[in-house]
Parts: sequence; C-alpha cells; structure tokens
Amino acid sequence: PLATPPRVPTGDAVRLALSAGEPLVIWLAVPDDAIAGVAREVASVLRAERLSESGQDLLVVHTSGLHPLGLLEPAVAAGARTACLHPLQSFAPDRDEAALRDVPVAVTADDPETLALGERLATALGGRPFPLEDGAKPLYHLAAVIASNLFVALQAQAGDLLQAATGGTLEEAVERLRPLVTTTLANVHAHGPAHALTGPVARGDVGTVRTHLDLLAERSPRYADAYRALSLEAVALAAPRLDDETVRALHGLLTVPPQRPEEGR
Repeated sequence: PLATPPRVPTGDAVRLALSAGEPLVIWLAVPDDAIAGVAREVASVLRAERLSESGQDLLVVHTSGLHPLGLLEPAVAAGARTACLHPLQSFAPDRDEAALRDVPVAVTADDPETLALGERLATALGGRPFPLEDGAKPLYHLAAVIASNLFVALQAQAGDLLQAATGGTLEEAVERLRPLVTTTLANVHAHGPAHALTGPVARGDVGTVRTHLDLLAERSPRYADAYRALSLEAVALAAPRLDDETVRALHGLLTVPPQRPEEGR
C-alpha cells in the first residue's frame, strides 16, 4: 500500500513547490466541499509569490467528478492554469500504485493547450484520458455514482437477503454471490446490457416477480422500491423479446399508482 503522505499546511506546501522553479502541477486531492477554500489558500500564496510575474508554468488541478473548473478561478486570477482530472475508478483503503493503470480519466479544461497538458498528465499516471465538457460533469458524475456507489448498495441488499435465507455472516453471503456478480459484469462488458440480462423479468415470469414483491413487502419494504424501479428498467431492456401482454403485466405489477391526496393524510 502507498504510504500516507505527511500533513503539511497548504501555504508551506505551495511555497516549497514553487521554490523548485520548474513547471509544476498542484493537485488538490481534497473532499469536494473543501476545494474552493483550498483553492483560495493556494491563490493567496501564488499572489504573494508573484506567480504571474515569474513566468513559471503552473497547473492547478482538482479531482471532483461533479464540480466545475470555476472552483479554481482564484488560481487563474493569480496566474495559474487549471484543469480537472477525474478517474473512473473506485479507490478502496488498500489502494496501490496500479490503481490508475489503464483507467479512463475525464479531463476538463478551458482551452486546447491546457486540455492537452491534462491529457499528458493522465497518460503519465497510467490512465486513458478523454475530454469532458465542464457543463456535462453533473450528468457524467451521476453515471459514475450509479455504476459504482449504487452498485455497492445493491450488493448490500442482496447480501442481507441471502444471509437471511442461508444463515452465516454477511461476509459469507457476499462471497457466495461473487461468482454471479463477476460473471454478470463480464457478460455486460462482452454482450451489452440488453443481451446480458437474465432472470425472471427477461423470461417474462410475472408470477416470480409477484412472489418477490410479496416477500419484500413482508420483510423488507425499503428494498421493494429499489426492486420495482430497477425491474422496470429491466423490462425496458427485455421488452423486445417479450410479448406485449407480458410487458403490460410486468408494468402493472411494478408500477405503484400515484397516491390520491386523501390517502396521504
């Protein structure tokens, strides 16, 4: 595992880096809510060190998949160039040096020269850069969250239900699901989502879906909403191979009718 870097005050770290007098990248690897504040701290030092007069080439980078380049505007005003590099990767606590190898990296910049610089930086780190428009970042980030974070939440749901069915620990339940999960993911990559879809919705087994909903209503009502929403997406994928009557039956079973005002009181 990588060693934890020493904690150094922002101002001291920037001044030390600037003293090298070479082309430089300052990478703000901080929580999203801290980016603007740290950018202001960096800019304060850059102004004090007269970066704009020194001619030193400086790139300030943040790694938020959601937030715009505008968070780094103080650094621009102080004479730096700015970019965002966001790897499509999940970083577990036991990360290693290969965590970015062959990983797609979204690069956002305001001009072609800085974009090319950001892409070279991503490549030097082992990644595969691709350009991302600043205005497209929220939608891009939503896609990444669904693919990674919500996938983890679904594994927690599945593990909880399997543990209830088979006993043992949650860790054992998750391990039992591993071959199914990894094979499914491989099939999605090899054949695309529509062809990788299997299970009761893909087969049009309305009775099985009804049984699942009854079980969830009895023991895990909170999971029922997720099951319905995702099963409706599965119906959209499976519809071309199902007859119209089966599609209507699945929609009717999975769609919750809107609540009338008097029912919500």
